[in-house]
Amino acid sequence: MYDIGIIGAGPAGATLARLLADRYQILLLDSSRKKCCGGILNVAAQKVLAKLGVTPPKHVLADPQTSVVTVMDWDNQLVRSFARKYINIDRTAFDRWLLSLIPHTVDVRSHAVYQKSERHGDNFTLHFKESGEPRTAQVRYLVGADGAFSTVRREFFPNAPTPKHYIAVQHWFEQNAVSVSPNFGVGIWNDYTGIFDSTLTDYYLWTIPKNGHVILGGAFPLGTNASATMKIAVEKLESLGLWLSSPVKREAGQICRPLCQHSFCFGDARVVLVGEASGLASPATAEGFSSAFTSALHLAESFQPTGFDPELYRRLLRSRLWRLWRHKHKIPLMFNPLLRKYVLLSGLKALRR
Repeated sequence: MYDIGIIGAGPAGATLARLLADRYQILLLDSSRKKCCGGILNVAAQKVLAKLGVTPPKHVLADPQTSVVTVMDWDNQLVRSFARKYINIDRTAFDRWLLSLIPHTVDVRSHAVYQKSERHGDNFTLHFKESGEPRTAQVRYLVGADGAFSTVRREFFPNAPTPKHYIAVQHWFEQNAVSVSPNFGVGIWNDYTGIFDSTLTDYYLWTIPKNGHVILGGAFPLGTNASATMKIAVEKLESLGLWLSSPVKREAGQICRPLCQHSFCFGDARVVLVGEASGLASPATAEGFSSAFTSALHLAESFQPTGFDPELYRRLLRSRLWRLWRHKHKIPLMFNPLLRKYVLLSGLKALRR
């Protein structure tokens, strides 16, 4: 019998397992599924990592370390650059590093795919497959840290309101197969670029330089033909002077975008949700690292000597929810073409290039 079963070993699940390892017997199911993620740590995520007492080592960092964000507004044909203190990471190496911090007392099951749970009073029987073989385990608490399309959330809270879901797509292009016109206007090999085009998506697209590649990604509402939309984006970039060859790698996955306060679900006294599984992500940018680390920290603090305190977990998360709610008010300024035009033309905090 385990005290806590954690489904998902991303930033939220791995951090929670590390923080609780000295107090509880923990089972951590790691599907080893790669996340479709740009791999950028913003200032908020960096601060939470510092609070947790950990610093990303050099081997998880990616080149280049960008300090500039460039906005390409295709609706208004504007380009502006802004200074930002981001850390560019290799997401796979970063996840492996987080797992390496977990004490050996935690039972980490790699290549384990969660299927379902059976509830028996205050305990659960977990059903999962490990390297394709059926397995079961008994746990007292169940934690869903399994991302935006959380199986745990859908299984135990099917009627809870959900955030708006998007399909995130990323294509990787090798640097030596990419050509850039001198008139392109964006430092494609140094800048993190956000592309806004209301004819393609109500969210945004991005380019990120990473270890000899450039990533072209985009977030599209479910039901969108993402492949066709990405093709149009590539054609627009080529018309502006950025020529991309065939991608060497393609990635896709779901991300969540909480657009109202009812988008969040934190579970109950025995089944708890953390990170993107609970809906915690920036509605403006889809950034989820800071919320993953913060919610894992607060969930660990909510396991008291008498057991888990769900009301304490919610109280501790109020500051995070308030921060995300403030992000929601940025949405008109970022995604309404007319308002975005005024913001960009104002030159507020923009860099001269």
